[in-house]
Amino acid sequence: MRTSVTRLCVGLASICCILLFTLDVQAAGEDKAIAKLIQSVSHAMVDLPKTKNVKAVLQYFAGDYTFLEDGEFKILKDLEEVLQSFAAEKESEELIEIKDDVVNLQVRIVGAWAWATYDETFTAMSSGHILDEDISKCTGIFRKTKGRWLYVHEHCSEGVGDSPASNGVTP
Repeated sequence: MRTSVTRLCVGLASICCILLFTLDVQAAGEDKAIAKLIQSVSHAMVDLPKTKNVKAVLQYFAGDYTFLEDGEFKILKDLEEVLQSFAAEKESEELIEIKDDVVNLQVRIVGAWAWATYDETFTAMSSGHILDEDISKCTGIFRKTKGRWLYVHEHCSEGVGDSPASNGVTP
């Protein structure tokens, strides 16, 4: 009797270990999917002045997406209006290069919900000179819908470690 209880306990412990390993591997894949989503949004935003393709950016956001801007609560329609205005701007004769880098990404997942914290650096340059650089700490909240992760909310602290160029001072 004692041997069968021991075997049962060992068997159950083995099954639990296998399940935990499987869940951990699956979570690692989900982490990568969210990291890719954040990078894809960054690339689509950088490409927007060239492509004028607002839908290429909006595809990563849920219909109930919200964000904070200048202390105000905004919705997806507000984001779309901002993106439309960027896309409508005519290219200037001055070549402006835009970079948007995301680093220090930490992802946490609970079921169909996830949140990520990351540092984002937005840089606008022309002829090798920095016109504007914003370094922000961001939090994104995501929901898995129909098998894909979408942004549901995002907020960033603006002005964390701004460069002198963004304060109107040329380096």
